[in-house]
Amino acid sequence: MTATKGSKEQKYDRQLRLWGDHGQEALENAHVCLINATATGTEILKNLVLPGIGAFTIVDGHTVAGEDVGNNFFLSSNCIGKNRAQAATELLQELNSDVSGNFVEEV
Repeated sequence: MTATKGSKEQKYDRQLRLWGDHGQEALENAHVCLINATATGTEILKNLVLPGIGAFTIVDGHTVAGEDVGNNFFLSSNCIGKNRAQAATELLQELNSDVSGNFVEEV
């Protein structure tokens, strides 16, 4: 579901004031690829998803382990045994329905 112009202006009001329509459009047209869903990487993606980056892809072949849950805010105990890229993508997408999230299960 994509935001209409009026709701988009309301949703992204702060960054529109900061970098204007042109900056927001550039952000919405960006596609970022994260290699390995580490705590630092997913935190950076969060900071791009919230203001409305166009899309992201996480590439990670590891499964979620207990230490991942303790280190990474975007992984919960329900994710243990699941692919780390898939689990992080699902949780990051909950932050902004305008953002397209993808994952690739590769090492």
